[in-house]
Amino acid sequence: MTPPRFTLIAGANGCGKTTLASDPSLFRDIPVLNPDAIGKTLQSSLQSTFPIAAARTVLNAAKDHIRRKESFAVETTLSGRGYLQMMRQARRSGFEIVLVYIGTEDVEINLARIKNRVLAGGHDVPEEDVRRRFGRSFANLPAAIKRADHSILFDNSTEDGYRLFAVIGATDHLWLRPPPHWAKDVAP
Repeated sequence: MTPPRFTLIAGANGCGKTTLASDPSLFRDIPVLNPDAIGKTLQSSLQSTFPIAAARTVLNAAKDHIRRKESFAVETTLSGRGYLQMMRQARRSGFEIVLVYIGTEDVEINLARIKNRVLAGGHDVPEEDVRRRFGRSFANLPAAIKRADHSILFDNSTEDGYRLFAVIGATDHLWLRPPPHWAKDVAP
């Protein structure tokens, strides 16, 4: 029997998580828990507290999926320790853990994308939050890779789109291209 799968689609704000997660060919068979989408639905009723409420909603939904042993994916900046702990909990519950990580070379890329998103009617993220999460996300990446059964790493620094450069398994590592500078702490 195939174990349930917990997929983390991770990277700092503005790296391209939602765009990748929106690809129906990649995540059509499992629910993708996206705090930004949930926050948008809560925004009208909860005003300034909707980001916190959305994060709690996603965490509770993720815990429910783990309890029911149902496959799911979650978008996260990976800037805190909560999802690192959830990876352990899911593993103890028999889940296969997949990390899809998207990085960029410079936080300014992310800030420019967020600015463009806002101009197009999307949600904003305060600059200080983006800068703080950018560094924390990279700092948590090595631990997340160690806890995952499979890690798929993309660089999304250019307008050319996602550049797959590594697939990392428990025993096998496939480096398809030279890793970008931001991946120096996980590259061989």
